[in-house]
Amino acid sequence: MVAVEAPAGASVRRHFDIETIACVCSVVLLCALAVATTPIILHALPWQIAPWQIASAFGAACAPALLTSWIVSINNGSLPARPGAAPALNHISGWSFLLLAVPIALVVVLALWAAASPDSGRTINANWGVGVTIGLAALFLFAAWAPSLNLGARARPAIAVVGPIVAPFGILLSIIDSLLVFVVAPAAGASRRSWQMRYFTLFGVLLPCAYMGYWLAAPWGLTPLIAGFVVAISISRRWAWVEDDRELAMLNGRFSGAHLRIGFDQDLRDEAMLSFMSMFFLVPLALRQIEGWQHVFNMGGRDFDDMLAWIAFYGAELAKAVPFVDWAEIYNVHGDAGINIGENPMARHAVFITRVLVDLVFLAALLQALSIAARNAKQRELFNSGVLHRLDPFIEKVEFRKLVRRGDDGAWRADEQAIAAFPHYDSVRLGELSSPHQLNAIRVAADALRVKQGGATSAEFHEELMRRVRTRPDREAIMEVVQAIRGAGPQRQVLELDQVRRALKDAPRMVEARAGVMRLIVEAPQSRERTIALLEAIQAGPLRDSLGPVRTIAIAGLALPAANDEPGVRALLRHAAKDGDTHGERRAAAAVLAQIGAA
Repeated sequence: MVAVEAPAGASVRRHFDIETIACVCSVVLLCALAVATTPIILHALPWQIAPWQIASAFGAACAPALLTSWIVSINNGSLPARPGAAPALNHISGWSFLLLAVPIALVVVLALWAAASPDSGRTINANWGVGVTIGLAALFLFAAWAPSLNLGARARPAIAVVGPIVAPFGILLSIIDSLLVFVVAPAAGASRRSWQMRYFTLFGVLLPCAYMGYWLAAPWGLTPLIAGFVVAISISRRWAWVEDDRELAMLNGRFSGAHLRIGFDQDLRDEAMLSFMSMFFLVPLALRQIEGWQHVFNMGGRDFDDMLAWIAFYGAELAKAVPFVDWAEIYNVHGDAGINIGENPMARHAVFITRVLVDLVFLAALLQALSIAARNAKQRELFNSGVLHRLDPFIEKVEFRKLVRRGDDGAWRADEQAIAAFPHYDSVRLGELSSPHQLNAIRVAADALRVKQGGATSAEFHEELMRRVRTRPDREAIMEVVQAIRGAGPQRQVLELDQVRRALKDAPRMVEARAGVMRLIVEAPQSRERTIALLEAIQAGPLRDSLGPVRTIAIAGLALPAANDEPGVRALLRHAAKDGDTHGERRAAAAVLAQIGAA
């Protein structure tokens, strides 16, 4: 696993990360609480602690990480601050809920019927066999013909009636899914940039859950165990969202923007697999808690506290429930792990749920991992054959890291042979990766590739920016070239940038792009053209920028012209400091005047 290094342009001073502090706080509290649940500790206390009090303390220990992640997600715009606010949580439709609810309801009804029926009544007779076969055949025919039948128009009256009924359930599922992704998963470390911190937080949550699930009296031990299940599912859901972002990014070639819900700071495949691995131990603990609560299993003389017996029992049930094969029934193989299901309906329900977990959850995660591996291999094949000219951010980081090595002085050096053999890469993307804000290894590789490919010049990037603005202004497309210009070096073509600024000066929903273009103008070497471009963006007239933040950037860029007492600059700054439209403009102008001693 590649260690995370600081970007070249990063400040030495570390930012205060409240979310990391909250995660560590919760991990410490959970570990302390887990130790406190050990019987020897509980018996040594001068007062008696009830199990429900420990379960309540468990919730309090989780609260710092959960509440902080919730607040951070609201501040980041990932979750709405209040009901009805943006962003709307409606990515799961009511019809998706219906497609999910109907099979689940059918399975629940069958399970309840089978558990309540006597042995003689649990028979799948000939009529059942015919009905199942015809029903499955009809489903496949419907799936094949539905797209060509224009069912949306034909069933419009039914949709108008059923749609409003199921829509709230879709919204409810969307809210639950979003909370899992943006609150629970980050609280378990999924949003940490360092893989060491992600592993520390994840295991710092799951291990205390398992420990308390063993020592707490039944059924209170189910509280931390259920929390462990929720953490595993939340990590899996966030991983699925990240993979959706990868597909979207490769479809439209944009690695940032509103179309991405999570982004590419973390690849959570390993964390998702480890979370599901933990369920192989959390489930036996849960079965033990159920036995201690309701005494539903036939223990067969095995010790209730023997975890190996419970793991053996669960493993035997897993062996019989190899996904979708049911080989044990076909070959009349019976489990003999000591503990048996017996005749209690609750025991049957508990084991059935564990088999559903294996068939649906584990298998889905495994298939997703295999699908991603196949997709990554195909992407590399297409890139090496010249069909693709850029890789997705995760593969890109891995492949670029292969292009560099450490020198004797510890600095990154390009591997000339690897650079020479590397296929042609998208020039705009290389410009982005040459930015000082990128990791040192990635930046060195990108610079070497630009030299090898003849290096797209800053002038070419300026022309590309003009082209993208003329065709159809798109925020992400513009920001991509802005970053490429910044990564290409200090050269700035002020006249071209000012034309772009004028073309965008009234464009809606382009704040980031317009501010980025203005920063490029400010970064340009001092010239009369630069001063005029900044003055035109600030002063009243047809060329004035309509956004206060953009004008504030321009005002800050007038510090050098003001110090040189260029015509009209100080007068404009005094006017802006007194009568600027926004507080930011007034403050920026006052700061420049104070800096040059002309306040």
